[in-house]
This record gives sequence, structure tokens and C-alpha cells, in this order.
Amino acid sequence: MHLDLLDFQLSFSTIGSLNGVHMFCKSQGQNLRSTSWEDGLLVWEEFADTFLIIGFGRGVGEKVLRKLINSTYSALVFTVGLPELQNFLSVERLKRELLPCLGIIDHLIESADCELIGFTDCILCPQNATILEKLGEFCDQFGSAYACLMIRQRIAAATEGWWDLDVGDRQLLSTLIATSSSLQKDTPVFLPQKSPSIAYRLVSIPILQNINMCLLCGAEPPYRDIEVLTHQIWRTELKTLELAEQCFPRNFPNNLELDPGILGILLINRPMAKYVISRNIQQSSTGKRTVSGTHRLDILRTFFHQAVDMIEDYIGNLATHSESYWCSDYHKCHALIQDQNLICILYVAAIPTHTMRLITQKTLEAIVASKDTFW
Repeated sequence: MHLDLLDFQLSFSTIGSLNGVHMFCKSQGQNLRSTSWEDGLLVWEEFADTFLIIGFGRGVGEKVLRKLINSTYSALVFTVGLPELQNFLSVERLKRELLPCLGIIDHLIESADCELIGFTDCILCPQNATILEKLGEFCDQFGSAYACLMIRQRIAAATEGWWDLDVGDRQLLSTLIATSSSLQKDTPVFLPQKSPSIAYRLVSIPILQNINMCLLCGAEPPYRDIEVLTHQIWRTELKTLELAEQCFPRNFPNNLELDPGILGILLINRPMAKYVISRNIQQSSTGKRTVSGTHRLDILRTFFHQAVDMIEDYIGNLATHSESYWCSDYHKCHALIQDQNLICILYVAAIPTHTMRLITQKTLEAIVASKDTFW
């Protein structure tokens, strides 16, 4: 079985050729993993000697494309479970059962340019301490360790059990919530890392527009009981949630003062595989040589993949203090790895290079020092 990750329809002959090349190499005892040319990259990945997923990308590295392929296979497991994938009797029936995961896969592909694969997207609000307290109260009622509150499809706060889940499992749960057409959701899911054979229930309850309470649980309790308790717990905190949502689209607390030379920030907690990305909406972008709009975020992501990611590839994930710089006529970038955090900051081109380190360190310390955001 094959699944192509292209933004256009492949002809049957092309699919056959790509599959045939891989099969030929395999018959010769060779493992064909990738090939590249001027404007593209092809990657093959086989799973359980049954599924061959072929990924094609332009302007993307093999590491990112391979992560996307692995996430695609995980989406198949997430939908029907590992036993069904390993022991299916009818290809046509399996295809029908996998239809619900196509929306998840489409979202993964479409968001590859605007999200960090393998990391959980978050929003930092000064109300997170209150939100986390309510989450704990909610979980105690049902005996579940897995709950989170999402604002604008970003996690504002989550229980310790939720963060203990594999990041791939967390990403699939968030993606399902983001892609479902129904506001109220009660969906059986197989967590590829935690529970690939036995289904959990993912229950999502809308509290306010753009704010959802999510719970991972077993067959009990009934959806209605979860819904009633959700509204009972949060009805006294609706104003708190409204204030928390006001942090969007900055995604950082509005009272966090940023240096005027900062255009955007990407903050990553490496052990927990979570991140916050933000453009400094208070920084004017009217100048000729200033980067504007979402392009700032694109630059930060590119900087992370092409420069910062390489630090960890060469030095290893145990690196606790490393730096990287980018300088151009239009902007400058500086990345700092300090203990468990990695921060990338996009600066205006006029800022002196030697001052970037001081501003980056000061900004990271200000974010981490906040006891309300629970970063």
C-alpha cells in the first residue's frame, strides 16, 4: 500500500515507477531511503513490510520530510489501531476505515510549513496557573490523568499526565481537535506510542468560542457527565478564559515587555517538546528594510531547521549551552540553548550583532521567571 504526500495528483505510472525502484533495491539487499535534485527531494519509508510511504518536498530538508512521513503512518495507527494495520484481510475495507484520518494527514502536510513537526504548539497566558488548578480539579472528579485546555488550537495548560504522553501522540490529539467539523467530540483513538492496540476516548468540550476543554479517558464516564461537569467547573472562570484568549496572536503575556529591536520569538522547551512562536506585534514593520507579517515566523522556522537544528545534530541533545547567528541585509537571527530551553529571536537588521546575545538572554530569563505561565 502506498500513500503519496504531494500537493498534486501523481499518475499511476509514476506511482508504479517510484514503488518499483524501491522494490528493486530491496530485492538486491539495498535500502533506498532518499534521492534529491535541484528543486526537490524524494524520501521512501517502509513500515511493517506492508506500508510504503513516499514523500516529496521542495525547499524542505530530509529530516523534516521524514518526520512528516512518520507522523503520517502514526495517523493510520491513531485511526484504526496497530492490530488492524498488521492483520487486515481486505485492502478496500481498510481504505474505507482509514478515510477519517485523511483530514489529519492533510492538516499535517499543510501545516508542515507553519508548525514544528515533533513539537506541541502552546500559548503562554498569565492566567495559566488558574487554568491548571481547574484542570486538576476536573481530572480528580473522573480519575483521569490526561487533560488540557486549548485556546485557538494551542495548548494553554495541561496536566502532567498529558505532557508525559509522547509528543507524536500529543500532536495527533491536537490535530484531530483542529480538523474535526464538530465542536463537540467524543472519538475513539489509538495512541501510537502509549496504546496502539487499545482505544482511548478523546473528549473535547467547547467552553467558549475558540476555547476547548479536552480529556483523554476510557469507556467511562458518559459524554453527558463530562459536559455537565466541564461547564460547572469553568462557569466561574469565564472571564479568566476571555482574558487568556487576549494573548492571541502574540501568544505571550501582553505584559511581557520586549526589546523594540525584536521582530519575533520562537521558544522551545526541549525535554517536553513544546514551543511558543510569536511575532512582536508592537514592533513597527513600516520601514523599508523591515520584515513584516507572517514572514517573520517563516524566517524563525527556517532558521531553526537550517541552523539551530544542526547544532543538536552535531553536538547532540545533551548540549546545554550553544549559540547560532544569522545576519542579512534585512534582518538578524540569534539562537541560544540554555539548559532545557532553546530560544530563537528575529531582530531588525540595524541592531548591533554583539548586543543580540544580551537581549536574547534577558528575554529568555524574563519568560522563564514568570510563575504564572508555567513554562
